[in-house]
Amino acid sequence: MNKTDSPDKNKKLSIKHRPVAKEDIFVNKDHDPHLPKKLYVRPKKKLLPPWLIPLMIIILLLLAVFVLLPALLTDRDQEVPTETTAPLPSETGLPAVGAGDRAVVKCSSVFVFAGPDKTSRHVTELLLNESVVITDTSYRDWLGVQLADGERAYVERTALTADTSSLSADDAVMKVIIRDPFKRVMSHARGGTLLLEAPMGTILYADYHNSGLVRVKLPEGQLGWMNTQGVFLLEADADLPLADDFRQSFISTVVAFENSAYIPGGQTRSGISTAGAVRLAAFLNGLDLPGTPEQLMQTGESVSLPNTSAQPAIKYLRPGDLVFFHKKADQQTLDLMALVLNEDRLLLRLNNKATMQIISFDSSAALELSERIMEVRRLEEMSD
Repeated sequence: MNKTDSPDKNKKLSIKHRPVAKEDIFVNKDHDPHLPKKLYVRPKKKLLPPWLIPLMIIILLLLAVFVLLPALLTDRDQEVPTETTAPLPSETGLPAVGAGDRAVVKCSSVFVFAGPDKTSRHVTELLLNESVVITDTSYRDWLGVQLADGERAYVERTALTADTSSLSADDAVMKVIIRDPFKRVMSHARGGTLLLEAPMGTILYADYHNSGLVRVKLPEGQLGWMNTQGVFLLEADADLPLADDFRQSFISTVVAFENSAYIPGGQTRSGISTAGAVRLAAFLNGLDLPGTPEQLMQTGESVSLPNTSAQPAIKYLRPGDLVFFHKKADQQTLDLMALVLNEDRLLLRLNNKATMQIISFDSSAALELSERIMEVRRLEEMSD
């Protein structure tokens, strides 16, 4: 061996200079190159959310139950006219009212005053579709009128209309008389909006009737719908017949006004007077009476009571008698009126009460009133 070769034989390679393989930049360092890579497929997006189809099914079922099914049942039973309203007053060209013209109440009810001022005395109350004759047009907000019983008074202009078509029975199939305290009149046969409430004693004419529904003519050319519960249905030109037992039926009807709010001249359950209760009860049993105490004092026959001290004069009264009492300090001035009921009782409004009361003949109030009897009237229908 050459001397020159010995140093090379003893030479050692440093670890730092050991050859290193080139790194493959296309191979995942964390993945074994001899194993296949895992493949992932992205799920396909749905066009509709999963809750939409069940919701649509529920909506369709609700429509079928509450809309389609009732409509099918209705069509099977009857064919309701599709036209439920008539031309509005602005389209009909209503004439201006003048003295001597007729006018009609177009609201549920309206009070009639002694003068063209709300602070004046209440005369009575007019109901929906009642007619009056114009007597005075000189006031901007008031009309002087003559009532059906001849009384003259004043009514607010806004409560009346010159369109009297709702009074005509020519094209009507029946007359409708309200016997419930109030009857709702709607814009459509089923559902719709409330047009107004017709009070007890209102007379309307119907141009359509079927399956418990009537379509009635209202003032100003309007039409409204109501069911036939709580009403009398008559021939268009007929009137209510007199009740068989008028006295008993009349008293049974008028008793329903006990505890009703009292309003002077009132003719509805919202506010009634004794004269109003008498008039309504008589009308619903087939008898027309005036609606003011002064006129009722001229109705029927006068009754003279025995002038004796054996018992109070009030004890001689009979059921159905109309009793009028004068003021304490003025025997010529009417104070209040009462109706005699069965079992020695009176229906009236006492001066210190806000509602209609029923009192016994033996009560202190009745015995005090017995000293102030001004007039007693007995209706012919009450005579035995």
